[in-house]
Amino acid sequence: MTTNVKQDKSSWEQAYQSGVWTSLLSDGERAHYSVVADFIQRRAKPGSLLDVGSGEGVILKYLNLDLIAQYTAVDLTQTALDRISPRRPQDKYICSSLEEFAPQDKWDVILFNEVLYYTHDPVAEMRRFENCLRPDGYFVISMHKKSSPLAYNNRCIRRVRAYFARAAYEIIDAVEISKLQVTARWQVFLVRPPVSSK
Repeated sequence: MTTNVKQDKSSWEQAYQSGVWTSLLSDGERAHYSVVADFIQRRAKPGSLLDVGSGEGVILKYLNLDLIAQYTAVDLTQTALDRISPRRPQDKYICSSLEEFAPQDKWDVILFNEVLYYTHDPVAEMRRFENCLRPDGYFVISMHKKSSPLAYNNRCIRRVRAYFARAAYEIIDAVEISKLQVTARWQVFLVRPPVSSK
């Protein structure tokens, strides 16, 4: 699968510095982020969270931080990481692309929020993290769905879903969110890899 995947660090830094992504902090994103947060907090007990492609840590606005014992943010841009709030002593902030990040720890929840389609092989990148889940851990994956079935985002979604079936992932929950006033849709998955793959 080849496409023009936007991975240039300087472009992303410039975008965050100029405020291109501040819209993600608006209430217009509430429906989407509320579902993502609900999926993360299904454990109902404190756990660790790896946020891959965290940006400015928008998800923290929607989480009960008493349930997030430790938060690790990974993003390509230092500008975005520097804006994450609140900052707690136990949390970590790592400046790296998804494809270059070499995870060393294990987490209870790993979040891929609007990031897999910025890679050349979303399935391969996701698979790298299967061994980074603690027992009973799970992935939360959100992907923006475009209107054209040929769009790269949508091809990524199909590939990821096909891999879920092929690898016998447990699909705990999956929803599609649509906004009526604007053309915006997301597919959000709460999934657990089989024990054999971990």
